[in-house]
Amino acid sequence: MRIFLMIASCLILLISCGESPAPGESDSPREEDIISGIAEVTDTAVLEDTLLMVSENEEIINAEGPDGTWTTTMGVMEFSTDNQRYVNGVYPLGSIDGELDGFVLEFTYSEGALEGTGSFIFNEEFSSFQGIQDIAGAELIWNGQRM
Repeated sequence: MRIFLMIASCLILLISCGESPAPGESDSPREEDIISGIAEVTDTAVLEDTLLMVSENEEIINAEGPDGTWTTTMGVMEFSTDNQRYVNGVYPLGSIDGELDGFVLEFTYSEGALEGTGSFIFNEEFSSFQGIQDIAGAELIWNGQRM
């Protein structure tokens, strides 16, 4: 929400850049002008585009993603990502490939002839995860910490 208010304030200032204050008025926007400007801006596609950019960038701002070396229940794993969305992980017994949605990684794994699915939930700092791996109908707990 703070990001929204900061962006809205910036948009209002940009919209009013060409306007000169009347004699005796301050250059600083008044609170009622800001609120009025937010109301005006909310009727435009500019705000929608700005909010979309904020939501797309919020994940990148808030977290560096899983890239790097991790110590896990299944041994040391090296994660790499493609645009912080498609994830590949290599560990002593095999590999995982999956898609990251926010802090949740849904993946398929391959350990020689053994294949299946699993999921990890990363904390907001991407410093640890908790998850499961389905092995022939049994769920194995799979946790990790960034090294």
